[in-house]
Amino acid sequence: MNKTEKENILIVDDRPENLLALERLLKRPDLNIIRATSGNDALAMVLEHDFALILLDVQMPDMDGFETAELMRENDETKRIPIIFVTAISKEQKYVFKGYDAGAVDYLFKPLDPDILKSKVNVFLELHKQKTSLEKMNEELRKANKKMWEQQKAVIEEERLKVLLQMAGATAYEFNQPLTSLLENIKLMEKYSDNREKTVECMSRIKESGRKISDIAKKIRII
Repeated sequence: MNKTEKENILIVDDRPENLLALERLLKRPDLNIIRATSGNDALAMVLEHDFALILLDVQMPDMDGFETAELMRENDETKRIPIIFVTAISKEQKYVFKGYDAGAVDYLFKPLDPDILKSKVNVFLELHKQKTSLEKMNEELRKANKKMWEQQKAVIEEERLKVLLQMAGATAYEFNQPLTSLLENIKLMEKYSDNREKTVECMSRIKESGRKISDIAKKIRII
């Protein structure tokens, strides 16, 4: 990651005072903290930015945190963003399990402990950095493999061309003998057209030359 790049965190709460408190606790130079005051705002934000983490309040009017998380999980573009629920509701297992079913990766209970908050946030920020780094490495590796394949392909084509040129030279030489014989015997046939015996001999040699030329042509087609 470049020095100028910052990790994005989305904090979602319908109460401005809660957002302000969270932002004060998390504020640091390498973070870009973005606020949303409702589930709908949060859904719009995740389509506009790449978030390393979402801190999502559970109890909100209109659309609560559970519904918001479920909708994010249904979208291929947002389903892998880690969500930590921030809640003041009961710590009973049924509520915790409901959050995990909705797509949460962790829980924070109000009143927030600043050290626990920062510790959990740091874990997910580090995971996001590693994920981003791996994605960049994979992309660089893909480009390097593509370039290497193109270079190998160029070398193969160059070698193939050399072989074809060598074969073309050898084939031309191989063609020359039966072709010369064929032409000479055609001339002899014209010269001794009245001599049946010589004409038959010439025809036989012409057929043999033609057969050799045909065999050479078949080799070329195979290449």
